[in-house]
Amino acid sequence: MNWLKHIWSQTTWGQITIALFLICCVSGIFIAIPFDVERPYESLSQIMIANPSASFFRNLHYWSAQLFLVFSLIHIYDHFKKKEGIRIRKGIWLRLSIGVLIIFLAMLTGFLLKADADSLQARRILDSLIAGIPFIGNLLAYSLLGKEESFQLIYVHHIATFTIFLAIIIFEHARKIWPRWGELLVVTVVITLLSYLITAPLHDNLNPTVKGPWYFLGLQEILHWLSTPSISLLVVFLFVFLIYLVPFGDARNVFISKRSLLILTILYLLLTVIGLFFRGPNWQWIWPLEQDYSYKALPQMRISPLNLSPDIPPEKVISSPLIDGHKESCVVCHDNVQGFTASHNPQAIGCFSCHGGHPFESDKNQAHAGMLLAPGNLADANRSCGTTNCHPEITSRINTGLMATLSGMISVDRFVFNERDNPDLLTTVHHLGNSAADEHLKNLCVRCHLGNPKTEAGPVTEKSRGGGCIACHLNYDQNALLGNAIHKDNPKDTTYLGFHPSIDLNVTNDHCFGCHSRSGRISTNYEGWHETTLEVKEARNNKHFRIVEDARVFRFVQEDVHHKLGLECIDCHNSYELMGDGTFYTHEEMQVNITCEDCHFSGNPNLIPQNELDQESAIIASLRFGSVTGRNFIATEDKNRPLINTYFKNDTAFFLSKDSKKLHQLSPPAEICTRGEAHNDLSCSSCHTAWAPSCLGCHNEYDPTEAGYDMYTNKEQSGSWVEYIGEFNAHLPALG
Repeated sequence: MNWLKHIWSQTTWGQITIALFLICCVSGIFIAIPFDVERPYESLSQIMIANPSASFFRNLHYWSAQLFLVFSLIHIYDHFKKKEGIRIRKGIWLRLSIGVLIIFLAMLTGFLLKADADSLQARRILDSLIAGIPFIGNLLAYSLLGKEESFQLIYVHHIATFTIFLAIIIFEHARKIWPRWGELLVVTVVITLLSYLITAPLHDNLNPTVKGPWYFLGLQEILHWLSTPSISLLVVFLFVFLIYLVPFGDARNVFISKRSLLILTILYLLLTVIGLFFRGPNWQWIWPLEQDYSYKALPQMRISPLNLSPDIPPEKVISSPLIDGHKESCVVCHDNVQGFTASHNPQAIGCFSCHGGHPFESDKNQAHAGMLLAPGNLADANRSCGTTNCHPEITSRINTGLMATLSGMISVDRFVFNERDNPDLLTTVHHLGNSAADEHLKNLCVRCHLGNPKTEAGPVTEKSRGGGCIACHLNYDQNALLGNAIHKDNPKDTTYLGFHPSIDLNVTNDHCFGCHSRSGRISTNYEGWHETTLEVKEARNNKHFRIVEDARVFRFVQEDVHHKLGLECIDCHNSYELMGDGTFYTHEEMQVNITCEDCHFSGNPNLIPQNELDQESAIIASLRFGSVTGRNFIATEDKNRPLINTYFKNDTAFFLSKDSKKLHQLSPPAEICTRGEAHNDLSCSSCHTAWAPSCLGCHNEYDPTEAGYDMYTNKEQSGSWVEYIGEFNAHLPALG
């Protein structure tokens, strides 16, 4: 720090520290006026959105406090590094030693007064630590923090108890409370610039990373390793005790005290660096090069000029709804948007929970910075659909499902290309290389994995591939479709902003069609359509043919009996099949656990009573069908998964279509299906499949001159595998 003294030779660390303390106190008075201790988090968010003057003073208060702590420690170090002894009376030095602890307590109580996720966790940790002190712990914890749901006592300690104590010891030590004008002017300029450019943090209560203030992180790291947390307080008391010992005793004792303090400080700084840069959600270790590192590890800071003239009227902010305990600028501006279901209504969950950005900004450009246009892509689902208050349990397992990994498709393709000896090796789409098989997959197959990102607004169509969560849960009504179409023709038209597509449980066959009309043609076969080699012009205006959006032509053969009854794909396939259950599977038949026999059974079925449903199934059942109290649900024999759209009553099984709510009575299998051993080695589909597709003359060939497309990276390339088609046939399936 000697470089500063070369530039500014007349100053001392003490003078800078006093200047910072004065700025901190004065700015604190100004921020205390709009701050409401009865609803601290809400009032701070409201200040940041609608009161730029108060927001500026909050920044002043924050940055002056941070630097006051830093320069106080530098001032102490400056005293200790001198060879001559410290000539201060024992009583004054004791108060100064305790003052170091009071500085941290003043800082910590200020941090707690934010009442956001970071602060609430820090309060719980602090309360637990102090309460663990034998005999007087509970009394001390209550005396410092007060009632659990109240911030009143913390507020009193912050603005009065600790601040007055610091003012007294500063005056007692320096014999002044007012710094020299030069230091005050320079420090004020620096703090003003910092406060204008960098906003004091406020946790959004959705980010999974919850940490205390930077000076508390070393203690959090210590707590992570201790089985008895209260022992960590000994470290705090040891610091204070060593500081007190420094001026007293012979030269050897002074040296030991100073050296011990230096070693402890270095160790604590190392632990602080670890806590700040290498700890993520739930204090898990995270490396700087990992995906979403800055989101998971670093504190939420916004570096951009403070908007001193807000675009949002304060009265509009005051009347806006509370979102998870705070005001959100997104909802203030976008307050009349239509199209949402109740569970995704922004009046309840806000806009930020899905789209990101900055929820405490009144400036449009700053509020929109870092937004997700299409939330739910698997690469960033943990920042939208998978945040703590939403669906973290689903997004944590969806990447294990076959629609995300494509394991079977990849392993079989490599086996056919003689690149693997075994078609049952587990793999994922993220491990594709540049072999012939992998290039073949990237040119012709893998665009359908769920991780393929949706990059622009618009409804799910026959051409849609991937899109993460909204590949299945996105629905546009007529207003949203019209608004989206108008915006595409005229990008300056903002009509579409008033009509948002719905995010809901209404997963139709159309959502499945984009991916499942290729490869095995599951969707088209189910609906009764068989692919042909006809050109579009040959089939146009003919009701027996269907032209899909990628210009393939299908003719009608015969629809599946379940489709004829109006059943959708999701009527049979549950969330654990479609979104994975946390287990990596090699092939489709391993992940799909429903069978024909689960619904078409003889005797009594496998049942799960309503009160034994897993949480996810119980929530979905209630959302889809209302009250299901007392129902007995049919469960799959494999994995015992409840089929929440079935129930068994009075010896009769019933089946409800999930979207249409149409009721069906389940029928048992024909007697011949279960009689004798003739059918033991046959699946139901062996006899009940009306037709199956086959192709003659189909083959693939690599053409180095063909313009190609890498479906994994979504980039054009030179050279590609090309699919040649001979003839498509539809006939009874081969049984051997």
